[in-house]
Amino acid sequence: MNQLSLTGTKAAGPLGYHSWALFEWARNPYVILVTIYIFAPYFSGTVVGDPVRGQTLLGYANSISGALIAVTAPLLGAIADKKGRRKPWIATFVALMVPGIFLLWYAEPGGGGIGILPTLGLIIIVAILFEYSAVFHNAMLPSVAPASKVGMVSGLALAYGNLAGLLLMIFVLYAFALPGNSEWSFIPEQPLFGLDPTTAEPDRIVGPMVALWVMLFTLPLVLFTPDGADAGKSIGTAVREGLSEVWRTLGQLRHFANVGLYLLTRMIFNDGMAGVLIFGGVYAAGTFGWGTTELLLFGIITSFSAAIGAVLGGYLDDRLGSKRA
Repeated sequence: MNQLSLTGTKAAGPLGYHSWALFEWARNPYVILVTIYIFAPYFSGTVVGDPVRGQTLLGYANSISGALIAVTAPLLGAIADKKGRRKPWIATFVALMVPGIFLLWYAEPGGGGIGILPTLGLIIIVAILFEYSAVFHNAMLPSVAPASKVGMVSGLALAYGNLAGLLLMIFVLYAFALPGNSEWSFIPEQPLFGLDPTTAEPDRIVGPMVALWVMLFTLPLVLFTPDGADAGKSIGTAVREGLSEVWRTLGQLRHFANVGLYLLTRMIFNDGMAGVLIFGGVYAAGTFGWGTTELLLFGIITSFSAAIGAVLGGYLDDRLGSKRA
């Protein structure tokens, strides 16, 4: 028997909604390896060479990207509703994001390679594209998941994302961080693939590695998750109608106090969570002097617990409702 989604249309089958959830498996390693535990501390302490100045620059970069996302994301959400199909947008954002992540390999110690400011530019651009892809990905959930399993599918996506980060951190720990720094017999004597620690290649490799990971694991979503029906509107028409809807919604927000309160509290919560995540690794490296190995162990523990929380939270959401959970 076909189950209905929250939108009243036929929900996707297990292959479809698992493929939707796997997009977080594709995306989340960027957050974990680049934004939090490896590349950001490397950029702050080694590329910039001054952890305090590095934290400041990353703060500016995240503020700029956050402000641009705040202004443009509502319009993109409205366009997603007006246009109907979401997968072409997601594929486009991923196609633009992947080269930017790959180019982080060329951020060399002491500001060499592409340099400090271009690296910050890449971080800003990728952060914006990353959130844009999330807008369209999230917009698919009500029509993809069976109405009785929305919490489960959402939690599954978060769990997949943390498990992907967990696996990659274990690999990086084994292949790049511990070699040359451990006496354990099962650890290679030197970093794999001939990476040179003197030029920070074991830290910089996360850029190309994550770029290939994102590109590869976006494919299940593109191939197996059903998309919404095309509304038959041109991009220009969808943009105009989406912009009009955003302005109309803002003008009527006082009539939807419950929605406004939810958006405000969610913004405050997300802002706090983003601050903890973005600066956790950089702060630990700059203030506590943690190296790549310590940061990876920290990340492995937190990602493992987050994956458990995601599955449990999704289960409780379906059984008890979001607020009670």
